[in-house]
Amino acid sequence: MADDVPPFTRAAAFAATELMLDLFYTATKYYSLDLEAIWILTVIGHETMRPWILDPTLAERHMSDARVPDSVRGSISRLMVADRTGLPRETVRRRIAELSTAGFVSLDEKGNVRLAGDKVVRPEYQQSVAEVYAAVERYRKRLASLAAKPNDRAAQEDK
Repeated sequence: MADDVPPFTRAAAFAATELMLDLFYTATKYYSLDLEAIWILTVIGHETMRPWILDPTLAERHMSDARVPDSVRGSISRLMVADRTGLPRETVRRRIAELSTAGFVSLDEKGNVRLAGDKVVRPEYQQSVAEVYAAVERYRKRLASLAAKPNDRAAQEDK
């Protein structure tokens, strides 16, 4: 029947929802911010890290540094943050100002925004990253178990 749902769709949606809940919980617990601020901070963080994390030479040189130099860190305009999140520009401007005042982000010489320094040396940050990693592993296992046929799934659960 043309209206049938592919068998993996609901299972994947369920596993993805669990993952998102885990990620939201970890991020809001670590940062003590609401989800809108977390979303904005995530976009900024991605752009701050992207240039050097994805460059194998820079990644090899800086992956273990306590502080990655600003010269290799990226930044993003407030307009691009608004475009990526779909939030109104004024909301993004106001929320970035709040995040800057709180010390989460800073403006570069061009007026673009980036994460304000590396927090990776903090044990609580490292713990949060470990929690995110564990959430992703739970997601992978949940997907694998839900993708299995019902009889295979029962056998997996018995282990």
